[in-house]
Amino acid sequence: MALIPVSTMSLSFDRGGIGSAPPFRLQSIPHTADAFEAASSHPGRIINYDDVVAGTFLFVFGGVGIAFYTIVTLSMMRMSKDIVGFRFLISQSISDILLLIQFGIWPGIVIVSQNEIIPASWRFYVHVYLDFTWWAMVYHYPIVAWSRLAAVRFPNWFRTLKPQMCTMICSLAWIIGLVQSILEHQFSWFEALHYDPKLYGLTTDWDRYNTHGTATYYMIFNVSSMILPFPFYGVALYVLFTRQRRQMVDPMRIRIRGNSVASSITNGISAQRSLSIETRLLIPCIINTVLFVVGQVFITLCSKYTGKWISWSLMAIFAANSFVNPVLYVCFSSVIRRHLFADCRKRWSASSVYKDYDYRSSSQISMTFAQRSSLIKVKKEPDSGS
Repeated sequence: MALIPVSTMSLSFDRGGIGSAPPFRLQSIPHTADAFEAASSHPGRIINYDDVVAGTFLFVFGGVGIAFYTIVTLSMMRMSKDIVGFRFLISQSISDILLLIQFGIWPGIVIVSQNEIIPASWRFYVHVYLDFTWWAMVYHYPIVAWSRLAAVRFPNWFRTLKPQMCTMICSLAWIIGLVQSILEHQFSWFEALHYDPKLYGLTTDWDRYNTHGTATYYMIFNVSSMILPFPFYGVALYVLFTRQRRQMVDPMRIRIRGNSVASSITNGISAQRSLSIETRLLIPCIINTVLFVVGQVFITLCSKYTGKWISWSLMAIFAANSFVNPVLYVCFSSVIRRHLFADCRKRWSASSVYKDYDYRSSSQISMTFAQRSSLIKVKKEPDSGS
């Protein structure tokens, strides 16, 4: 995956295990010694306490992150008809969930089982998928940043964006990520990575990785993705501060303009409320981008050292980068919190109502049976007396 840059390690990556070049690869893969294949498979290795702890943590961490992210994403999907910004965050959430699988669930299983799971002949195709999801996540950052700027700078136009247009914009990240992942694997200098159970993470021939251009390639695209969103956020913050200053200078004008805008309602939500919700989403998106940058810097520092726990830490950082997004959305978006709490209360109330209804129904049946019995008894008594 995208490790920038990675230190030189005394390992060599076996391309011989891949076999012949895949059908869609334009360049042939040079064959190296088969020694690494035997060393990397680790047949018959005994699972120890470290393997269980490291693998279980990643598996549980990824599973909890996926479950929580799914709940938040479903909440945003229910409100995406009225809140356009959620449509972009939903697309980003899909890429984050996929990354939680490949940096949490997947390596957790590999470490606990001490088995690569995927055959060596599939490593090429697996890495195409791994880089595809990585680049899709990376390119969502500038798209989400653009959506925040558009929501603040052109609120009326942004509110009227059709779902089809939002889907087309978000699909750019997926399409570009897939095309880039396929193309990069066509070059002979590119070094693919694969999971190593013993090293608790991804590995490759780090000598070739650092000296033949793969590390530089990842560094250029990752650094660009880290820089590109900030101009959008900077302009968005400038627009917000300018608008707030104007409100303080001329409150009557803003009140009149606010009344005119509030009178225009689209899909049952007012423009002012929509703008407020979209503005609040700006904060978690900025924090998320900053944390992504901090994580990449930390990964760069960690990559100067070797060891299985360093590789494990990189997996945990990658997974945490995706895990933190739903936490930020819940913390900074009141509309998501209210929707989640309302949904929980609704489910709890529905369960309580069902139990209460069941109790009342059984009670009413008992009362009705008792009343009928008493009426029959009353009717029989006069007949017997006459």
